[in-house]
Amino acid sequence: MNLLEVADLSVSFPGPSGRIPAVRNISLSLAPGECLAIVGESGCGKSVIAQAVMRLLPEGTEVLGDMYYHGQNLTHLSESEMKQIRGEEIAMVFQSPERALNPVIKIGRQLIQPQVLHKLCNAKDAELRAKGVLQSLGLDADWVMNAYPWMCSGGMCQRIVFAAVSLLHPYVVIADEPTKGLDAERIGELETMLSSITSSGKTSLLLITHDMEVAAHLADRILVMYCGMIVEEGAAALLLAAPKHPYTRGLLNSLPKNGFVPIPGMSPALTALPDGCVFHPRCPIADEECRKSIPQLRNGVRCHKC
Repeated sequence: MNLLEVADLSVSFPGPSGRIPAVRNISLSLAPGECLAIVGESGCGKSVIAQAVMRLLPEGTEVLGDMYYHGQNLTHLSESEMKQIRGEEIAMVFQSPERALNPVIKIGRQLIQPQVLHKLCNAKDAELRAKGVLQSLGLDADWVMNAYPWMCSGGMCQRIVFAAVSLLHPYVVIADEPTKGLDAERIGELETMLSSITSSGKTSLLLITHDMEVAAHLADRILVMYCGMIVEEGAAALLLAAPKHPYTRGLLNSLPKNGFVPIPGMSPALTALPDGCVFHPRCPIADEECRKSIPQLRNGVRCHKC
């Protein structure tokens, strides 16, 4: 049984000229111990999916579809019921980790208290566990435990938040652009940390990233998004070795190791999406059919020509 299932999810935000479609008809599943990576350019809707699952979208957002965790429909739960799930069962690391930490409380207390509140261990053991995780992430544990978040860099805060999440042993971890702002050495350390999350076979990782290299290193499956829609999905090894959709091929060609060839043009604004296939204005193989009709997702790819 899958830990997490999203069925036909559509999310739109209010705008001056009508609703703005951020996510359209997204379906995905996450099995125990699996890493699913959602990749795509900024603004494609990756983070919106995560926020929808966590029920953290702002007031006025329209959410259609269903989201199931352990078989229960998250869309039907009350806010108090969702609070029991957030953190302890489904944990999320946001793009700006420094905002997830209280600037006026020492980091040690912020790592110890949740463990005690969730009855995982006593305060003394919680401190030892926290220091162990911090050290595994390459941090000076004694200094960090006595520091305030504002004394730490963005990269340090990122690792501290991951330490906080891992200490609670949730069933699902959602990592939203976890490598943002980190150098190559720290990315390697973080990849090791992320990989360890799924090593037990019980915890699943939903990885949201624009970094195809990170997705290649960690993901079992990859879901590629463009303008709020899935354009390709499949097993990571197969998708990376033989991408079908022109957008996926473009993302891979833009990697330095593949020649650093960028995709021509820019993603359209969500308020002015083109008719037909949303990628056709940038696609090298688009024809009249692509300009007129939206392709369906068939055999893991949304393309008239694939």
